[in-house]
Amino acid sequence: MSEVRKYRIKQDWIFNLESMSDKLACIGYDIEEGKLNFPLEITGKTIKDWDDLDALKEECADLEYKAWHKVTGKEFGRIKEIVEWRVNVRYNVCIASGMSEREAGRCFEDL
Repeated sequence: MSEVRKYRIKQDWIFNLESMSDKLACIGYDIEEGKLNFPLEITGKTIKDWDDLDALKEECADLEYKAWHKVTGKEFGRIKEIVEWRVNVRYNVCIASGMSEREAGRCFEDL
């Protein structure tokens, strides 16, 4: 039986997973305030209701915990998807607030 290969996660990616928890909480507040509505597309998943949002929060928290240790290839891939989504959202917010593309592009240094 072969051993499952494990991968290390960069500190920048762990930071983005931590940031994702805050972002999902903000999305929840925006839904409560009527600024956003279900369904939403987040990290490649369609979030249809509160249960889906809670499941994504739990998934991100679980992956954040696992990221401090070595992760499987499947976990690595999902962490990468989440980090890419978070970085793209951060970049778009920077551009929308008037930041230069050069400065906003620094968000991609995390990848």
